[in-house]
Amino acid sequence: MIRVEGLSAALPQGQALRDVSLSVARGERLGLVGESGSGKSMLGLALMGMVPDAAQLSGRIALDGQDMTGATEAAWQPLRARKVAMIFQEPMTALDPLVRIGETVMEPLILHLKMRRRDARARALDLLAETGLTEPEAKMRQYPHQLSGGQRQRVLIALALACDPGVLIADEPTTALDAQIALRITDLLVRLSRDRGMALIFISHDLAAVARATERLAVMYGGDLVETGATAEVLANPRHPYTQGLIAARPRPDPAMIRKRLPVIPGTVPTLGDLPRGCRFAGRCAAELPRCAGTRPAPWPTASGQAACHLLEPAP
Repeated sequence: MIRVEGLSAALPQGQALRDVSLSVARGERLGLVGESGSGKSMLGLALMGMVPDAAQLSGRIALDGQDMTGATEAAWQPLRARKVAMIFQEPMTALDPLVRIGETVMEPLILHLKMRRRDARARALDLLAETGLTEPEAKMRQYPHQLSGGQRQRVLIALALACDPGVLIADEPTTALDAQIALRITDLLVRLSRDRGMALIFISHDLAAVARATERLAVMYGGDLVETGATAEVLANPRHPYTQGLIAARPRPDPAMIRKRLPVIPGTVPTLGDLPRGCRFAGRCAAELPRCAGTRPAPWPTASGQAACHLLEPAP
């Protein structure tokens, strides 16, 4: 459904994506994880044709077999919502505070599918009900501030599903939600993906949600794709030191961990202008080799995917 080959994105302050290649098949669920600043959201925006104006893209993006490399805004517009849609972060800011919920969900139906208002309204009600929003008729008349965080998130999901896209990109869909609501939203996205045969790209910091929602996992750091593979395999047997650090730092309901400090990855993600030329994780990696900072590692096969690390290179 989506294929990315050698995708790079250069901003004035530095390189936000570097030579990223991945594919997502119809109906497949891919998790995209990494710290803030790792390039996850930039990749999601690139797949929507919505990168910042200052970004210079290179590489190839194909959407449902259509080459979108260098496509203009006019070329992207008819594909958004119909081929690929996105659930943006922070539902309170993603929804227009001055527009009622019903009008918001009806807009893409009228704009893209040319529905009459009466039909669009009926479809919007069905969509809100499909996402599990209670009393959808009443919610249609309300404004975003009158809904809870979980309810607003369901509205964003309904909005993204309005034109039955082949790919749904969910960018931090459980951020700022309590644990129970986050669990319901995660399960809802999985069910919708299965029921509709829709590809799902699930971008998140929450490894537990990613483990629950996805089949394949891609780990990003500093704009690089550092490890990919089956979600269960990567979480159980991570090969890249960065992936190992992320998983080790994950809170776990383990009695043995009570009153013990969680392991942490030392330092912070460098700014785009300060990223190492070689492995982006150089400078924070406990297993760093002399060549890591200056030589970019090649991706090497793992049990179900690949990892880009000098430690995996075959012995000469």
